Amino acid sequence: MTVEPTFLFPDGNTSYPFDITAECNEIHGLNESLQCLFVMTNEDCLEIIEYLDYNHYVFCGSGLKTATATLAIWLAVLFISLGVTSNYFLCPALFTISEHLGLSQNVAGVTLLAFGNGSPDIFSSVAGLQKASAELAIASLVGAGMFVTTVVAGSVFLTRNFTLMIRPFLRDLSFYIVAIGWTLALFFAGKSYLYHGIGFVALYLVYIIVVLGSRYIYVNRQKQREKENASEKKKKEEKKKEEANKKDNVPSITIDGLQVPTFDVVTYDNDPEATAVVLKAFYFGGFEWVDEGRRMSRGQINLEERRRSMIAIRKNSIFATEGSVSCHSIQSNGMSSTEKLAPEIVDRGEFFDLLIQVCPINLEKWSKLKWWKKVIVILKSPSILVMRLTVPVLDNSQEDFNWNRLLICVQCVTGPLFVSLVSEYAFYMVGGVLPVFVLLAAVCITCAVIVFCTSERFIPPVYHYLFAYLGFAVAVTWIYALANEIVALLQVFGVIFDLSDAILGLTILAWGNSISDFLSNIAVARKDFPRMAISACFGGPLLALLLGLGIPCIIEIIKGRVPAAQPLKLSAEFVFLFVAIGIGLLMTASLMIVWKFHTRRAYGVFLIALYVAFVTLSLIEELGVFELPL
Repeated sequence: MTVEPTFLFPDGNTSYPFDITAECNEIHGLNESLQCLFVMTNEDCLEIIEYLDYNHYVFCGSGLKTATATLAIWLAVLFISLGVTSNYFLCPALFTISEHLGLSQNVAGVTLLAFGNGSPDIFSSVAGLQKASAELAIASLVGAGMFVTTVVAGSVFLTRNFTLMIRPFLRDLSFYIVAIGWTLALFFAGKSYLYHGIGFVALYLVYIIVVLGSRYIYVNRQKQREKENASEKKKKEEKKKEEANKKDNVPSITIDGLQVPTFDVVTYDNDPEATAVVLKAFYFGGFEWVDEGRRMSRGQINLEERRRSMIAIRKNSIFATEGSVSCHSIQSNGMSSTEKLAPEIVDRGEFFDLLIQVCPINLEKWSKLKWWKKVIVILKSPSILVMRLTVPVLDNSQEDFNWNRLLICVQCVTGPLFVSLVSEYAFYMVGGVLPVFVLLAAVCITCAVIVFCTSERFIPPVYHYLFAYLGFAVAVTWIYALANEIVALLQVFGVIFDLSDAILGLTILAWGNSISDFLSNIAVARKDFPRMAISACFGGPLLALLLGLGIPCIIEIIKGRVPAAQPLKLSAEFVFLFVAIGIGLLMTASLMIVWKFHTRRAYGVFLIALYVAFVTLSLIEELGVFELPL
């Protein structure tokens, strides 16, 4: 937003009582009567604006305290929306895409799903670098890694004592130490160049090769051992032992002293070559991994069987006009035992199904929720409502893949139009006559009509997987837009409280992006997967750092331009950050080796205390209580 000087000074005088090229934080040295004019003309203040002009609202609006409180609530909503989009909309789309492409668990884990898991950190970094704030981007990535490898990992250690998966733990920890060391070297160089980003991409590719290579070697060795063992046995003994092995190899758990077989236990936690980097979708989306590199969900059955099941259920319920279908009527129709247990269904029309699907609140469970859970639901509701109206979600854990024909038709229109608006191509003129927005709207409406005419109400069409790709594109666009707005808003808080980009990145931005990691990792650890959770505490931040610093480089290469090197200053906050994360990583590696990779709860307390000490020192230094000589 550029303000013409003639509007500010009717006499045409273009001089200002301040330096319009100064930093936006210099506003604190001006009288309140000049602060509004300053934020409307200062170049640094104007560069902060993304979609909304927060500086104008704060310094030209209804008062600093009221505006600050309002923006704090809005920041929380943005962080919640970012987590909701990543967990509930992007990750399911990536699961479906990886399944459609036939990717194994390790290939998907270090590519598509790693991107989905680290998307909040990655796009926050992209937003920071695009606003020429490399310090904010790096602080958020390394700060989030510090939080996850200390607080989250420490909390996992506190849940129980367990044995680490040695190879993936050492592999991820070693790569992460190299990545952190490389990032620290950027500060000693004083600038971040394009080839540095290319180097992080190259390191990411090396990591992929190591992961897939070790997995390949591990699987081949296992097969070779099986062949050698089988060749040494006689045919009679082989048959007897095979029958015994079939009984013995059934996964089981001990309940009250009895061995009870469990056929749905995820063995990903026991795989010594597992990547274990994607836990948000595991926790929030209901997806599960199994052996042999294939992914399954709880509802993974043949598509035709699902369709026949859905047809049978719907046919016996759609004509029920008096209220509900009785158990007697279901049993008399000769339905299967699974279908007899299905809930009673009342058909109220396709539009009512659309309203139920879009509604962000589960009205049936609302009255049973505790008050604080209701508050969380209310905060999440606006973002869920908007996302459901724009982002298609195919859930393989549902019998009907979460199919809703009317909703998909709506999303065929709203999703692409939203992408065009965010990409700023919506109002480009085609041939100097027709805006892109109008042409795209016509195409989208046509596609929606085709989908409606070529699909059925209750049965997903054969091309339903295509909507996962649309959901991916729209979800990524939402995350990009939200991350940009969060970074812009944090910079405004930096102006209000006179805080540096470094402290904002390593605290507020890092916490906001890591809260879902904390919730999901702890939940998975409590569900008897502590090794999987601790592996994610190092594999997740590693890939987020590599992709977060590498993807902006890829974007610039695609744009066909080489940006100028961004200056980096090794401030006191970064000194504390790199020293603390270095101590945490090196001590974790050393002690786990000494303890033979057996964890101890006491070490979890130390990691959490280390993070508290780091944050305390950083805040004290930022407030000017003492200064670290550099």
